[in-house]
Amino acid sequence: MRLNENDLLIQESKTWGDSDNKKGEVFTNPEIVSFMIMSSGIVDALIKPQTKILEPCCGQGEFVIAIADILCRKLKERYGTVDVFSLIHKVKAIDISPKNVEIAKGNTLSILLKYMGRSEAETIVSHWFKVDDFLLWQSEDKFSHIVGNPPYVRIENIPKRLLGAYRVSFMTMIERADLYIAFFEKGLKLLAGNGTLSFICTDRWTKNRYGSALRAFIAKSFNLDMYIDLYGQDSFYSSVLTYPAITQISKTTAKNTLILHNPSISKDLGRQVYNALIGISTELPKALYRKDIINGEKPWLFGAADELELISRLEKNFPPLEEVGCKVYIGAATGNNKIYIVDQSLNVEPSRKIPTITAADIVGNTLIDKKKYIINTYDENGVICLDNYPLLKEYLDTHADALKKRHIAKSNPQRWFKTIDRVYPERAQSSKLLIPDIKSAFTVIYDDGYFHPNNSIYYICSNSWNLFALKAVLLSGIGLLFIQAYSTKVAGGHLRFQAQHLRRIRIPYWHDVEENLKNALAIAGKDNNVEESRQLICQLFDLTEKDKQMLSV
Repeated sequence: MRLNENDLLIQESKTWGDSDNKKGEVFTNPEIVSFMIMSSGIVDALIKPQTKILEPCCGQGEFVIAIADILCRKLKERYGTVDVFSLIHKVKAIDISPKNVEIAKGNTLSILLKYMGRSEAETIVSHWFKVDDFLLWQSEDKFSHIVGNPPYVRIENIPKRLLGAYRVSFMTMIERADLYIAFFEKGLKLLAGNGTLSFICTDRWTKNRYGSALRAFIAKSFNLDMYIDLYGQDSFYSSVLTYPAITQISKTTAKNTLILHNPSISKDLGRQVYNALIGISTELPKALYRKDIINGEKPWLFGAADELELISRLEKNFPPLEEVGCKVYIGAATGNNKIYIVDQSLNVEPSRKIPTITAADIVGNTLIDKKKYIINTYDENGVICLDNYPLLKEYLDTHADALKKRHIAKSNPQRWFKTIDRVYPERAQSSKLLIPDIKSAFTVIYDDGYFHPNNSIYYICSNSWNLFALKAVLLSGIGLLFIQAYSTKVAGGHLRFQAQHLRRIRIPYWHDVEENLKNALAIAGKDNNVEESRQLICQLFDLTEKDKQMLSV
């Protein structure tokens, strides 16, 4: 009997769930769990008959364990006993991994046994937990509270058949959206009226392009109740490269968003936040309240109001970087830098080697030329004929096994030897501003047409703006103002200086700049004179003294 498409998906999902492949399993610390079940209102709503709680990716049961303990204690305090049959439909916890579910069941059972006999506890656990793929799971139930830590899985690690099904089912899973985006969408669809969803996960989707569809989805029918960034905190048992945030969304009409930047998380803070959200108290130190976070698909900006007002004014009065002729590029990705980035001494045809620079070669504001070259597997017609370059062919053939394992080689076996991105010699020969991707400060290096950047560097070329003058503008604080608003932080507190964020920077047309100011900006940029640049951009953008004070450098 042939399996239909749905059966094949379920089988693929089960195989993935049973496997040891990475599925975004990062378990949440108890302090975070306590805070989230308190701030989302779960603790206060637990013994209400209409309360139904869903944890869509339960892992080893961190949230369910805490909920079970508080629920049973509350029932015993109020009624003197725990009614098993009133509990069996109170919680639904799902995970794709059978191993995780078995651990979660055992951990939850240990808690329940403190309040009831084994038979009753096992009955509850059997009803609460389910091994399933949440994104394929069919449910007619609606939930008053959805809480958890959705999986952070890059699309390359998702089985192809499942990825295709997820993309069809979830309109928000666009471009390179990670799996947690679909968890948000399905979770929100399962909320009952006035229900609340509270997730802890990476904050990238709130600003990046791939989160735009989810932001638009939320804008139509939901309210962002609370957003808390956790920069630098140990929110999980294992380390992660991206910083997480707690995002709480409700199926309610528009109201204020409570924002906290990097607070000290505790259960007591959870109570304070919940009281603030329901209007009992507004005494919450360092909290911001905003009504303007959600705006269709636009990025969510959580900065101070005066900084955002300045950005809004600049965006209204000046065009974006590329509109004035300053083109933003990303350097070439190779797929294996150890093979494609080589020393000068490598004996291959000279036309196949171009001087290159990586982010590691920029220390502070200094470029260190390590005499490295990138192998160019392209010519003016596209991918080269490797047989025309016998020296290069000999070199690449010695690394053929490693190169053929790359995804790009598997999808195009005849051209197994090519780099992921095309190398453009004409860009290497163009003057450009080099901007490393991940840095704590806005770093801009001028290159007079020598290097071809690696993909760890973005770069700007322009036939209109003087590049030294542009460098002065970027280093003045204007560049960082936009990056801090639109980018997200990664491990170590560093910012991402990606093309999508750089393109948001506003500057005037070069022909609209007065000649004296043009010359002064160019000199300031050439001399790396940041303070002079700050003074000059006040003229360029007609900034006030207060505006100037907001520019971080």
